[in-house]
Amino acid sequence: MRDKKQRKARQLRRLRKWLMPKNAIVALHELQGPGMTEFTINTNGQETKAELVINNVRYEATAPNKNLAKAQASEKALRDLVFAQMARVKQQRSAGAPKSTTASNTDDNVDGANGNSNGDGNDGAAAAGESEPMDCIESEDLPMEHLAAFALHKLFTQWEAEGFEVPFIKPSRTKVVPAASGQTAPAANAQPEQGGGIMPKVTKTVADLPSDASKRHPTALFAYMRPQIAYEDLGSNNDQTNREFIAGLRSDGQYFIGKGRSKKLARKAAAIDACKILFGVEFDESVLQG
Repeated sequence: MRDKKQRKARQLRRLRKWLMPKNAIVALHELQGPGMTEFTINTNGQETKAELVINNVRYEATAPNKNLAKAQASEKALRDLVFAQMARVKQQRSAGAPKSTTASNTDDNVDGANGNSNGDGNDGAAAAGESEPMDCIESEDLPMEHLAAFALHKLFTQWEAEGFEVPFIKPSRTKVVPAASGQTAPAANAQPEQGGGIMPKVTKTVADLPSDASKRHPTALFAYMRPQIAYEDLGSNNDQTNREFIAGLRSDGQYFIGKGRSKKLARKAAAIDACKILFGVEFDESVLQG
């Protein structure tokens, strides 16, 4: 009976470790292993572009900061890898071949989708659309631990964008230091396993605004105050003589829309509106006209 309880406790510890929220960058790195290629980063003014090549497919994303651009590119790659694996499982079953079991281990590599050059995942999405329903694909056919960890991260990010304060969760680690008797003992600053791994995540408020906030570039200021919020490109009016792009962002339970002659200006307009409503920032005329 005691062995059974200990085995169950070990299983629960492993499960908690697997289900820790992880962003797309971490999930993709764990899925691909140490052989994963590095990002190519290019910064142009207030925007940063991240590029990543996996299985000869290029994935790219543009965002106000490097980490957000890398996260968006990683999510595209992660999505294509999962869709490709689902399509491959269906094909193997249709041909009567043994099913693949590559996706169960953290260090295993999963072949990428044969997508298009900009990594928008259209081919992967098409493959997923033709695949069997999710309940027909067994869990060992997919990298479930990576998907679950990223899904938790994305859910918490969405809640945070809606205005909820989400605690920062990290695995509890008991540090071990030599004791006087020669045995090991927990360090003084070690946290208990239950409850000690949760630390409050502080959301920046008006008090955290820099002194020169009104002179900062709106997208840079908003990225500083809300670093995890991504812009949404909502298209354009398709008027060739007076082209106007539209961008949106969701933060603190509100949605802000901006319009401009380019995607960059549309994001700037959305950031101006968000900074004014959320933080009371009135930008200088030089910033608005710049």
